[in-house]
Amino acid sequence: MDITRFIVFFSILTLILSIIEFYTLFNWRKFVNKNKINILWYSIPKYLSIILLLISSISMFSSIFFSLNEKFRYISMMLIAIWVLPKLAIVPILMIKDVSNLFISLVNKFSNKKEKNIDLEKRKFVEVSSWSLATIPFFMVSKGLFSTTYDFTVRRAEVILQNLPKELDGLKIVQLSDLHLGSFYDYRPFQEVVRITNSLKADIIVITGDFVNNSPKELKENYSDLSKLNSEIGMYSCLGNHDHYMSEFDHRTLIKAINDTGNKLLINNSEKLIINNSILNIVGVDNVGMRQKFGDFKLAFDGIEEEETSILLCHDPTNWDLNIRNNFPADLTLSGHTHGGQVAWEFNGIEFKPAKFVYRQSEGLYKNGDNQLYVNRGIGTVGPPLRIGVKPEITELILKV
Repeated sequence: MDITRFIVFFSILTLILSIIEFYTLFNWRKFVNKNKINILWYSIPKYLSIILLLISSISMFSSIFFSLNEKFRYISMMLIAIWVLPKLAIVPILMIKDVSNLFISLVNKFSNKKEKNIDLEKRKFVEVSSWSLATIPFFMVSKGLFSTTYDFTVRRAEVILQNLPKELDGLKIVQLSDLHLGSFYDYRPFQEVVRITNSLKADIIVITGDFVNNSPKELKENYSDLSKLNSEIGMYSCLGNHDHYMSEFDHRTLIKAINDTGNKLLINNSEKLIINNSILNIVGVDNVGMRQKFGDFKLAFDGIEEEETSILLCHDPTNWDLNIRNNFPADLTLSGHTHGGQVAWEFNGIEFKPAKFVYRQSEGLYKNGDNQLYVNRGIGTVGPPLRIGVKPEITELILKV
């Protein structure tokens, strides 16, 4: 783990959160004073902000310097999500309000007294409207925490592969990704994931990386449940970026724990399956991306013939454009990593998905010639334990000729 890089990152994040809190509280105090509201309505949010900023700093830096009780970490992150994250939506509303008031003030200089009174009424209307709108993000975050985050959803897709032998027509692959087992408060959510996955009666189960956030202990706490995943042929997986955010000793411990669950971990190698007298290659590459270069595509595809059907497990979907297409014979690449952004909005049939501004392939099925890519939205979460408008995903893929 690059400790210096994480310290810098968390320090900048803490500074940004502090600025957001200060700006919001500054506006809230003006509103309280102007409308002669009881000062407690300002004092309580102020002290809550101070306490939660301290807790968030402890929670973030604890992953580097010392161990923190996982349940305490989860509860603290949940509180931070409810209190701090909505401010990311509130601040733009307040900025619009401040700009509007500034504009009204400038207009007042060139207006008569009567018009000034009208503008004061407009200013009050803008103030009240802004703070009314500010309650919406709190509602959205709370709803995400208590409903969307654990609403595990099966997404189905038929994938037509030009190179697929007729004997493999209808083969069912169930994909899980980004388990982030440390992001769950207890073992029950993942038990539900196992139940749903097994009910799909997969021929093959694949897991495309990020088993944990940063410690093999997270997997050990869910070891028995991960071992209960069942498929007709086998279970295969690759590593993600978070599976490397630990010491070398912990990384080796994680690899052993994954393999001990009956999960065949493919690290820059492949497994040649003979199904109904036909060949299907399952190829796994270690992570490439997020300043990591553990993957070796050439080594992973060593010994694989062009005419054989190959399914590639590659955690980061940006590799599809950068390293895979036109370079290696991967008929279908299965990835995760994006979480679908974890946050998205839909209003009146119009969707806004920030992840699409970051990733060319953020979720779902993509096709380019004979190459196809499926990006799974993941099971767990990173950072605040919530999803808004992006349900956690279990993917059922049916291979078709």
